[in-house]
Amino acid sequence: MSATVATASPDQDRTRTVEELRRELSAAHRREAATAEVLRIISRSAFDLQSVLDALVASAAHLCDAPMVAIHVQRDAQLPGRARHGFPPEMVEALSKIGQVLDRGSLAGRTIAQGQAVHIADVEADAEYTFRDFTRITGARSMLGVPLLRDGRPVGLLSLYRTRVAPFTAKQIDLMATFADQAVIAIENTRLFEVEQQHTRELKEALEQQTAASEVLELISSSPGELGPVFEAVLTNAARICDAKFANLFLYDGEAFRHVAIHGGPPLFAELYHRDPVVRPVAMNALQRLILTKQPQHVPDVTTEQAYRDGDPATVQMADVAGARTLLAVPLLKEDRLVGAIGIYRQEVRSFAPKQIAVLTSFAKQAVIALENSRLLNSLREALQQQTATADVLSVISRSPTDAQPVFDIIGERSEKLCEAEISVVSMVRGDTIELASIHGVNAEGVEAARRAFPMQRHSETVTARAVRAGTVVHTADVLDDAQYAMKDVALVGGYRSCLGVPMMRDGQVIGAIFVARAQAALFSDAQVQLLRTFADQAVIAIENTRLFEEIARKSRELEVASQHKSQFVANMSHELRTPLAAILGYAELIQEGFYGPLPEKSMDALTRIRSNGKHLLGLINTVLDIAKIESGQFTLNIGEYALESVVETVRAATESLAAAKNLALKTEVAKRMPLGLGDEQRLTQVLLNLVGNALKFTDAGEVRIIAMPGNGGFAVSVTDTGPGIPPEEQTRIFDEFHQVDDSNTKAKGGTGLGLAIAKQIVQMHGGRIWVESTLGKGSTFQVELPIRAQNAEATA
Repeated sequence: MSATVATASPDQDRTRTVEELRRELSAAHRREAATAEVLRIISRSAFDLQSVLDALVASAAHLCDAPMVAIHVQRDAQLPGRARHGFPPEMVEALSKIGQVLDRGSLAGRTIAQGQAVHIADVEADAEYTFRDFTRITGARSMLGVPLLRDGRPVGLLSLYRTRVAPFTAKQIDLMATFADQAVIAIENTRLFEVEQQHTRELKEALEQQTAASEVLELISSSPGELGPVFEAVLTNAARICDAKFANLFLYDGEAFRHVAIHGGPPLFAELYHRDPVVRPVAMNALQRLILTKQPQHVPDVTTEQAYRDGDPATVQMADVAGARTLLAVPLLKEDRLVGAIGIYRQEVRSFAPKQIAVLTSFAKQAVIALENSRLLNSLREALQQQTATADVLSVISRSPTDAQPVFDIIGERSEKLCEAEISVVSMVRGDTIELASIHGVNAEGVEAARRAFPMQRHSETVTARAVRAGTVVHTADVLDDAQYAMKDVALVGGYRSCLGVPMMRDGQVIGAIFVARAQAALFSDAQVQLLRTFADQAVIAIENTRLFEEIARKSRELEVASQHKSQFVANMSHELRTPLAAILGYAELIQEGFYGPLPEKSMDALTRIRSNGKHLLGLINTVLDIAKIESGQFTLNIGEYALESVVETVRAATESLAAAKNLALKTEVAKRMPLGLGDEQRLTQVLLNLVGNALKFTDAGEVRIIAMPGNGGFAVSVTDTGPGIPPEEQTRIFDEFHQVDDSNTKAKGGTGLGLAIAKQIVQMHGGRIWVESTLGKGSTFQVELPIRAQNAEATA
């Protein structure tokens, strides 16, 4: 019987083996089911790390029969718990008080250090384990730690604890390694998802910022000089992107901030700013620090500011009226010069992020661009207006050379407009008094009151009189505060405060002044002062032009009288000279012809020279007489019919002997059957005689040719020689009175320089024209064009 008890039968062994296999198969099914469940949770909650980790610790506790399971994920050299199972809240609190030990004396420290699973069958029997506070709180005896490995490096820990001594099996350890891998996969998926989400958020924020920036820049480009829409867009986008309740914008003039735009502010707060837009930083508040540092000012809680506790009105108003708690103010900087500020506000204590500070700084730069564009555009408009005004004044000066009054009027009108003045006055100095020259204004009563102040004494205590006495610009910000100003009643009636007086100077002497005044008690701009200086100079030009014109007119009248006297004297002298000269020539001719008896041969030669020189002198006298008639307006034509062929023949016969004496060929070419002309035949003969005579006189070899033919609806006559030619620069001047080509040949030939001038007058009086074509060394051709029928015209001196 004992043998039966001690020895199992073969059937029993087989039955036990089947039972063990069944248990192992059931355990494997449970493990597979748990693993599948974890995988389903991972797939359903791919980016919900907490759900995955919670499922892992619950399944690990169930499959490994472990009352307590935890997953820790490494962060900043610590292993904070991410998921726990079986740890009551009071135990978690107790463990948080003792902290962590990450050395080999703890399960976590040893697992992380080794980078592989650590199995402690009984901590009481493990001499190396020293973290007794943990076992005291948890009662843990058997422990299993499995590292979470990413790229072979521990990033966390899966730990299981039993409160009894019950070592974990190899299969359980392997299963937990699988769970650890799945935890790593979940952690990595979540990390990548968060990175992608962060990248997406950053892209969205960047896109929002770029869109906002583009909107502002588009407004800047489409509305140059219009700051309102730009400021509104800047504040709207800044508040939206930076998650602020409201925003506002200030401009800084070096002394105070002026509120110019607000977005989203409480109505009462906005009303207070509109009522009193000027903020003068008197306490060490955010705006004052902005002035000192030119750096963004971030105030997490306005009510903790010293300025708030001290009762600074601006800070108290911001906190108590607007409800602002967190403030961010950034400077508007133009070349490191503070020109304004943008402020954004939250009504809860919540600090702005560095990215939001950068965004607001970027918007501040765009606001500065808008300000600069507006400044440049306004400067350009102002310069254009001033240039236009200056051009208008100069145009009036050119149109009114004899009258300065229109210039004074337009200067007064433009001064009032461009200086934004209520009144403008142009005055002139007359001895010890200052007289009104022009006055313009928007207030009729003020204009009339100012008009009654003239004539004004030089010693008067007015801005105009001061400018006249000092000879410099006089600039007063507020005449009502000037104890010496003598026309306060006029200023009150005219509604002006700020005054500017600019003297008009000629040769260092004050001859007048320009005065402007406006309602605003502030100095005029430098550009406006310079504009009035320019107007003063132009007024002096107009006055000087008028004086010079009057002097020139007086001189011209005197010269005209003197010229008439001279012409009359020359005419009288010519007649007086011609009468005895004609008698001399007559007697010489009678003596030469033997009327008084025969004379010796030598006497006959002397008579010939007397007659020749007498005729030459008579010709000169006739020429001078013609010039005198031209200058006095007494040179006229005797109009009658004439044949051009006859004129040419007369000239040929008269000059033929002169040509023969110089051995020159004198040729004529006259077209047949030309019509009769209507003109002064004697004067035309004089013209042609002069041209042919000059040609023969200056030609030493060759020929002189006369050509006459129809041309251009009239007559065309030319005289061509083979003489030395005329330089190009002399070809237009030779028709001037008393002008001769300045060379030795001309001086040797002699002449008065009047013949061509008279010829030109005669031709022009016939309605024709005369000119010369010449080449040095090859000769000259004088061309004459005459209408067939001439009108009886007077000479032009």
